[in-house]
Amino acid sequence: MRNAKCFEVLEKGSLGMLRFMAEKLQAILSLTRRVRVRNGHFVVIATQGRKPQRFFIKLGYLHHPEFLKLLKQAEEEFGFSQEGAIGIPCQPDELQKILTM
Repeated sequence: MRNAKCFEVLEKGSLGMLRFMAEKLQAILSLTRRVRVRNGHFVVIATQGRKPQRFFIKLGYLHHPEFLKLLKQAEEEFGFSQEGAIGIPCQPDELQKILTM
C-alpha cells in the first residue's frame, strides 16, 4: 500500500487517487471481517500510517474528550455511512496513547 505522503501528491478525482482509496478501503475491510466483539465494547480502526490497526474500545471512552475529538474527525472525513468498525483518521500509536490515559 502506498504511504501517506503519496496521498498528498495525488490529484483529487484522479485514477491514482481512486486506486489509493480502494487499497485503503480494502485494508480496512479485511480488518473488520469475522470479528467477535465483547459486550460493552466496539471496534475502531486507526486508518493512518503504513497499516491500519484495529482496536476494541470500551463504551466508557465515549465520554473521553480526546477520543470524542477523534470521532468528530472521523465524522468529518468519512461521514456516518460506515458499517461495522468505525474508521478513525489517526495513527495507531496516537489512539493507543489516548486509550492509556
